[in-house]
Amino acid sequence: MKTANNIKKISLILFLIIGTIHITSGLMFANGYLMPTSMIINRVMDIPFAMTALIYAFMNIYTNINEKYRKISTITMGTITLLIFIILLYINLFIPDKSSLITSL
Repeated sequence: MKTANNIKKISLILFLIIGTIHITSGLMFANGYLMPTSMIINRVMDIPFAMTALIYAFMNIYTNINEKYRKISTITMGTITLLIFIILLYINLFIPDKSSLITSL
């Protein structure tokens, strides 16, 4: 249980740091500040931001759940996390961005 609480604390810290960087770079990209750098940071940080959010959310649920239901919830949460990760990878790798289509014309 102590390990789960430590993972929850670390994932909260990472969620806040990565979230701040991701949102700031998105705002900078939308307003045209430091265009190449803010665009790259914004594109790269979306998967780590989502994954730290999922890890924090599921560890919070895991630490607050009854001990006899933990094995089932661990399998369910792991499956959901893996599925969301695969979907995010598919979206990032195989669906083209509209901005890259506009600049190539």
